[in-house]
Amino acid sequence: MNIDKSQRAYISSRFMLELDGAETVGTLQSIDGGAFKSDVVEEQVGKEGQATRYPGRPKYDDITVQVGMAMAPRFWNWIKDSFNYDAKRKNGAIIALDYDNHERWRRTFQGALITEVGFPALDGGAKDPAYMTVKFAVERIKEEKPKNEKHKAEQEDQDEWKKQGLWLPSNFTFKMDHFNGDNHLNAKIDAFTVKQSVIECPTGGFLETTKEPGRVEFPKFSITVLQKDAEPWMEWYDQFVRQGLHLPSQEKTGHITYLKRNMKLSEALITLHLHGLGVLGVAPVKHDAKQEQMQQVKVDLYCESIELEPGQGSVPK
Repeated sequence: MNIDKSQRAYISSRFMLELDGAETVGTLQSIDGGAFKSDVVEEQVGKEGQATRYPGRPKYDDITVQVGMAMAPRFWNWIKDSFNYDAKRKNGAIIALDYDNHERWRRTFQGALITEVGFPALDGGAKDPAYMTVKFAVERIKEEKPKNEKHKAEQEDQDEWKKQGLWLPSNFTFKMDHFNGDNHLNAKIDAFTVKQSVIECPTGGFLETTKEPGRVEFPKFSITVLQKDAEPWMEWYDQFVRQGLHLPSQEKTGHITYLKRNMKLSEALITLHLHGLGVLGVAPVKHDAKQEQMQQVKVDLYCESIELEPGQGSVPK
């Protein structure tokens, strides 16, 4: 007896993200959220003790995805616009493929706005891959019937899957303009998250709630440098904090560049330009006698804005 393959149980081989009805913008490492919900509305009628109940407005949980650093430029531009207070709503779909590369599951969404972008910690000694976390709110989600066909050429998907593994958290550079010292050569950067508030705007006559972008909240940064490189940071702290010279002219501009494993700056995946950096504190990392590691100092910084620049390494060949 022949059984329709689309009716069989399956294990997902990979997940893909589509934006604006175009081709996929990259492979997703994981997906969470996007649940269909509704609050219960109770209504007391007449003298009856029992309340009548019915569902309220449909609600959808935010969707959280993990991605590599080799996404298509359209994806990075979506994040870039959000950071620049020019948030764009996106329509798209999340697609699940089986091990034969057939599309088995499709969930479409409308009116997506980015709410959080989490960047992983950076460490020159890291050896395991790390991924970026992106969360977005949606105005509507719908389960669609999957297309009963292979999703692009199989070899292209395999190549794209390998591209996502090109980045390690040790493949980066960090520098600051007009800053004395070469401390950035040995810097470690803690994980950080950029958040965008989303305002819900219920509209009469429509069950789904429209959403508007709100304020963008840029994070504080914690950077760890070697003790021998701490002097320029202490000088900056003395001027900026202890002497009260916290003027815009004393703020710095920093640059974090995410690189492929070949470490070529000309093939950077993305670059984050950190504007309005100011120092908040300089503290020695806990020292233990006879420890087998170099002495380090942690520097806390604030940031007024971040500009994301897609690099040549994320452009499809």
